[in-house]
Amino acid sequence: MRFFPRLVWDAQAMALDGAEARRDASHWYVRLREEEHDEALKAEFSDWLCADALHGEAWTDMCETMEVAGRAPAGWRSYSLPGNGQRRGRRSARRRSPEQRRRGIQIAAGAVAAACAIVLALPIVSLHLRADHITGAGHVEQVRLADGSMVQVGPDSAIAVDYSDRGRVVRLLSGQALFDVTHDPSRPFRVEAGQVTTTVLGTKFDVRMLGDTTSVAVARGHVRVEDPGHVPATTHDLLPGDWVRIDGAHHDETGKLAPQLVGGWGQGEALAENRTIGSVVDEIRPWFGGRIVLNDARLAGRRVTGIYNVKDPEKALEMIVRPYGGHITRITPWLLIVSGN
Repeated sequence: MRFFPRLVWDAQAMALDGAEARRDASHWYVRLREEEHDEALKAEFSDWLCADALHGEAWTDMCETMEVAGRAPAGWRSYSLPGNGQRRGRRSARRRSPEQRRRGIQIAAGAVAAACAIVLALPIVSLHLRADHITGAGHVEQVRLADGSMVQVGPDSAIAVDYSDRGRVVRLLSGQALFDVTHDPSRPFRVEAGQVTTTVLGTKFDVRMLGDTTSVAVARGHVRVEDPGHVPATTHDLLPGDWVRIDGAHHDETGKLAPQLVGGWGQGEALAENRTIGSVVDEIRPWFGGRIVLNDARLAGRRVTGIYNVKDPEKALEMIVRPYGGHITRITPWLLIVSGN
């Protein structure tokens, strides 16, 4: 049995901040998984869960790891959610008896498991229903479209294809994809990534949706990127080596890089040139068969420059944060916590 520090809480103390609550939820998850028949531990967990609304939110977030269980090696697929509790506000001052706590846990277990299953299953099922091609974490797929155009679908990504006599549309539903488009002036080729649309006739370019940012970079040819979500709508004409990034607030940033470096993620490389650590971590997440939590906002805003091997996510993360005193903590084989000093 692995050792984990005892989690101490005080119902009268100030609420833990979000990062602390998430860290504690991670510890509770592991302890309950490894000591699932320990009734005293379940009672402690119930008390912790009821002590503060933030704890319930953090525990709900932990339920998202259920999604990862479907991608884990065979030995991990037997995972089932251990002892649970309901998400509640601050508890009453009257302390419940051990028997009441145990009964409460049993009643709440089904509700939490069902809620987690619904929250997780709906977006996953929806994505599978809408996608024509979908990949798992760490996997890249080469797709030849009906007109001969090639799409390299990145890890943990999905696309939907809609071809007609009047045009060619590919919707990037999640993740990233590199396009090498067959020239056809009579049928423009469009890539829709959320509200951002990229239109081409024949070219090679990269479209990515990572975190809340959509980016487009051109390796060959000429594309036009439109963002109607900005008021007024913005348009960027990109030539080889040009790139544009548009965040969730529709703020844009442009720049240049060597055209041959566009789509470097296809070779398992993340290129960072004065980028925030948070954005690079977003790029690494699809390559990890689990969840990466960056719980230090100051560290996330630091900037780095380098080329990182995303096929080894943990090592890449270490290289990124070590110069700033950051460190990586592996809670389970599929949960990494990135922290500052």
